[in-house]
Amino acid sequence: MKKYLAYIRCGFLEGCAYRSTFITGMLANFIQAVVLYYVWKSIFTYQDVVNGYTWEIMKQYVFVAFLCNSVFSMGFEMSIAERIVKGDIILDLLKPLSYRGMLFFRMLGTAGLEFAATFVLIGSVYLAVNGLQYLSGMRTALFLISLFLGMGVKFCIQYLFSLLCFYTDNSYGVTKAREILTNFFSGALIPLAMFPGVLRDVVNVLPFQGIIYTPCCVFIGTFSAGESMMSILLQIVWIAVLGLLGTLFGKKAFGVISMYGG
Repeated sequence: MKKYLAYIRCGFLEGCAYRSTFITGMLANFIQAVVLYYVWKSIFTYQDVVNGYTWEIMKQYVFVAFLCNSVFSMGFEMSIAERIVKGDIILDLLKPLSYRGMLFFRMLGTAGLEFAATFVLIGSVYLAVNGLQYLSGMRTALFLISLFLGMGVKFCIQYLFSLLCFYTDNSYGVTKAREILTNFFSGALIPLAMFPGVLRDVVNVLPFQGIIYTPCCVFIGTFSAGESMMSILLQIVWIAVLGLLGTLFGKKAFGVISMYGG
């Protein structure tokens, strides 16, 4: 375990070294949040309630979704593809450590930096816009648990997509496909409760909602305490299922490595 903890430090230092990439990504997400804020504000000018959401609830949702989306925002598919092309991936696989474990703890270190910076930014904006009246100690505690589990769900999905890089040179396409699916089906753009019937039924059986929609609903109170606990349990189940799929797919992917250099 001590060896894995060293990767947290490596991930944190890597985030500091490539802070321009982190800052650019955070600003892009922040601009998206600001645009969504004013889009929803315009909509609620003409309607008091939209699919059970009032403007007061939607304001909270936009800011919390930004926080969830900014944490663990740096993908690793293109980095893995580069190591595959160079042949460096074999060095990772030969280490007496789990390859997935190394990736997770490295990304955990980066996520710590992202969370600290984003929490300060969005916390200040949230308090300025919404104040303290909507905060609840119980909901906040459940939110932090759900947020951490959401990071686990997102990591498992990223890991599965990263394994596709063993079969294709188009890592950019793999990354963008994962980003589009994640942003749309996780509730980063629109709360999933506003999806039409059939599409809502589809997203209910997908793991993406555990990344953003579940933590958001836990925090803003659209989930009751019981629903929050069930949603957190569902996140744990999805982590287990996706983890198993990652193990099975990983064994197959590692067997088809083609070295292009190194």
